[in-house]
This record gives sequence, C-alpha cells and structure tokens, in this order.
Amino acid sequence: MIGLTLAIISALWGLLTFWVFARFADAAALRVVRKRIYARLLEIRLYSEEPSLVWSAQKALLVDNLRFLGLMVKPVLILGIAFALLYSQLDSVYGWGPLEIGHSTTVTVPLESDSQTYELLPPPGIVVETPAVRDLTDRQIVWRIRAMSPVDGNLLVRRPGMNDLSRSIVAGERAFLHYPKSRETLAVDYPKAGVSVGGLTLPWLFWFLIFSTTSACLIALLRRRNA
Repeated sequence: MIGLTLAIISALWGLLTFWVFARFADAAALRVVRKRIYARLLEIRLYSEEPSLVWSAQKALLVDNLRFLGLMVKPVLILGIAFALLYSQLDSVYGWGPLEIGHSTTVTVPLESDSQTYELLPPPGIVVETPAVRDLTDRQIVWRIRAMSPVDGNLLVRRPGMNDLSRSIVAGERAFLHYPKSRETLAVDYPKAGVSVGGLTLPWLFWFLIFSTTSACLIALLRRRNA
C-alpha cells in the first residue's frame, strides 16, 4: 500500500510537470535553441583543426546554453517551489519507518521551565528504559524507550499545570503517519526507511523520480501520437 500510494502521487506529479512545461515553457523557442546547440557541437567536431572557428563555435555554444537555461527558468522555478512545499510532507510519510521490535529510540518534548516535571505514559508494548533526562542546552526532555511487541497506539506526556501532549506511535508494522521529530511537539525518533516496490527497496525519492519521469514521458508520447 505504501508503494502504491507513492506511485500514484509520483504519477500525478509527472502529469503536473508535463502541464507546467507545456503551459509556461516556449516550446518553439526551445526547439530552435536545441537545434542551434546541436549545430554548434557538430561545428566544433567538423572544424577541430581550425582553432579560430572552434573558439567561435564554443562562444556561440555558451550563449545558446545560457539562452536555453533562460527559457527553462519559469517552469523550473514553479516546480521547484511546489516540490519544496511537498517534500517535507512526502518525506515524513515515506522516508521513515515504524519502531523496530526490540530496538530502542528516544522521545523528546520541549522544556518550558527548568522546574517542570513531565511523566511519559507509553501504550502497551512500549517500555520506558530511562527516567526523564533534562537537556538544558537544547531545552528539551528526553526518554529512551523500547518497542517490545507490535504497537499502534498513543504516547502521552503529562505536564503539571499545562496541557498534556499526545501523539501516535507505531512499532513493527508500517502505517501512514508523520514520522520525523518535531521540536514543537512530542517527538519520537523513528528510523529512516525505504519504500519497497516489487520486492525492491529504495529511498522514496528514487521511486518518486522513476514514477514521475515515466508518467511525464508517457503523456508526452501520447500527445505526440495524437497530434
């Protein structure tokens, strides 16, 4: 299920990429510039024994490459901003895995006052291995916990005089959760994880690039065939 949802999101991103380039890139100008770049490369090869001609072709090639980059700025900027907003959300779901059974990790909460005493209450299957440790440098309280069995429950931190903190915690089986730590709330240090598709496990960004590129190429081929 994790791999399937990532494939769907990636395919949609590929469609968005194709639309942005079709809408905001000057296709005719790009074709002209590409042909000019190719011609300059042929010119350098054909006149390799004429230094003056090669030098002129290299200068023209540099100008054409800069022109090509200029034509790509708008769509690349639009997609770059969109992906920057999307990346953290995707990474929080697909880049991290549940706690491993039998392995320890840490839980942190911000330290509001040096005199505060917090109590960590884990769900069944999670044991607290250490008392609360105050990190006065980073202004946080840290516990070490261990998953003893599969868990899908909630951690609770009681803070006298303040609202309790709560968040989901999963061990043993992957679920759709936002895994990474957040300094503003109760945070669990989940391990990094890849995404398995067809028995092959890779970092989620690899699959994202593969599926989105495939999607964009397919829609481009279909459009060319129907043109």
